[in-house]
Amino acid sequence: MKLTFSPGDSAAGSRPVTAESAFSLVELLVVLAIMAAVAGLVTTAVLRTLAQQEEKQCLANMLLIEAAKDEYARDHPNDSAPNVDQFMSYLRSKMPPRCPRNPNEDYVNWNNLDAAVSCRVHPGNSVKLNRR
Repeated sequence: MKLTFSPGDSAAGSRPVTAESAFSLVELLVVLAIMAAVAGLVTTAVLRTLAQQEEKQCLANMLLIEAAKDEYARDHPNDSAPNVDQFMSYLRSKMPPRCPRNPNEDYVNWNNLDAAVSCRVHPGNSVKLNRR
């Protein structure tokens, strides 16, 4: 059995739609399921990449603070507790950088020259920082 439209129903120059050439509902659902699976995989990969980028940015901020602490300690050898205003001049932004995931909280020990800086959100970065 072939389903065809009358010549007045179809657009000029188009072929008539038959039952053999049309998509079935099952084929359409399979295509949609494949598209949903691919979208899920892409979303997961993007979220994982963004989390890794945040962690790397946090580690870069911690390294920047440690470098500023080293420079301050080299310029002021007898200071164990830095003057915050003087110490801020050693940071590029003139304010302490913050973790990208939690920008409302400072790093732990960011102004203590005797202790390593650490992050509450990314504790693994403290281990990486102390290995250098």
